[in-house]
This record gives sequence, C-alpha cells and structure tokens, in this order.
Amino acid sequence: GGRFIAYTKSGRRYPSKAVILAIGKRPRKLGVPGEDKFVGKGVSYCAVCDAPLYREKNVAIIGWGEAVYEAATVLNSYGNRLYIIFPGKISKGELSEKLSRLGAKLMERTRVIEIKGDLVVKSIVLKDLDSGEVSELEVDGIFIEMGYVADTRWLGNLIEVNENGEIVIDKVCKTSKEGIFAAGDVTDVPYKQAVIAAAQGAIAALSAYNYLVRLSGGVEVKSDWRKLVE
Repeated sequence: GGRFIAYTKSGRRYPSKAVILAIGKRPRKLGVPGEDKFVGKGVSYCAVCDAPLYREKNVAIIGWGEAVYEAATVLNSYGNRLYIIFPGKISKGELSEKLSRLGAKLMERTRVIEIKGDLVVKSIVLKDLDSGEVSELEVDGIFIEMGYVADTRWLGNLIEVNENGEIVIDKVCKTSKEGIFAAGDVTDVPYKQAVIAAAQGAIAALSAYNYLVRLSGGVEVKSDWRKLVE
C-alpha cells in the first residue's frame, strides 16, 4: 500500500509511499523529414554538450533569440563556419550585431524543410519564405535551439510548478507535496546538464529514503561530513 499510485500505459499500477519524478524535458523539434533519423548523427539540441564533436566543421544553428547567440558563441570557439537560420527577421540591434561579430552568416526568412544524409548529416534543404526558392546547404552538424518543454500538465495541481512548467524543489529535491521528490531537467534548478541531473537523482533518492525511514521510525542517513576521530 501507499499514499500514491502510479499507473503505466500498459495498465499496471504501482502503489508507493514516496515518488521521485525524473521525467526530463523534451526539445522543441522542427518536425521535418530526416530530423529524428539523424539525432546523434549530426542533429543536436545542445551546443554545450556536442560542440566539441564538430570542431572546424560547417554547422547550422536553427532557432531564435538569445539561445541562438549562446549556441553560436560556444560553436565559434571551436572554429566552426556558422550559418544562422532564422524563420523571421532578426531585428537590427544588439543580437544582430553580436551574431555578425562572430562571423556567422545570417539567413533570415528561411525555413528548413528537410535534413539529408547517409550515415550522418550531409546537408539541409532550405526554403526562402519570401521568394519560395528551394536550395540545399552542405553542413556537418545542425543545432536546433528552440528551447525545451517540461511536460508536467498531466500532474495537474498535485505539485507546484513555475511559469515554465518546471517542478519547484528545495535544496534536497522536495516538492510542495509531502512524499513527492523531483530531479533533473524537469526541475527549476538552472544549468541543465547530465552531471547535475545525476547528482540531483542521488539527492532525491536519499531524501526519499529518509522520508520512508521517518515514516517507520528508523534512523535517517546523515549527509554531512563529520570528524569521526578527535
């Protein structure tokens, strides 16, 4: 028995006294042919993670806003030839100037309609949204920087989430609901990196364990370093 019951798509049910939510985030996708096929083979959603794999290569960055500039800055440090593909117009201002200083080629009012390759990405097919002209651009890597989505709507009002749908936690991964803990990219902790998510998983596991121990009247795990010998 337990306070909570988790139901799976297969219809199985799992009663529990504690729950750890580690459901991650999903990237916003282009939704074009070839995108799913080449994930990890030239298509990436994380410049910080994968930029070193494309040192001195031709890469395209697709997206908008500061996320594009951040990705361009990271990739530029590896000597890449950068193409910024933007479906709208980049306003003449700070962002446009910063991208130009990086030596990136700005391709405004342009949409990716297909990603092509064999074992890895070789090119992208582009459509000019003003003229309708279709062209092909040879690239080694594609970085899609359109943000991530925390799909927590299914939780309803069970726990507190922020304006981005991220689960609000404290320093030991507790949520607003007693007995529910959360870890990883789905939480409101900044810097979405694998090592941080893994560390949060350990914290959430210890917190859940201690919660269960308290319910049974046992001795909790102590997490602080202590001097054992005087």
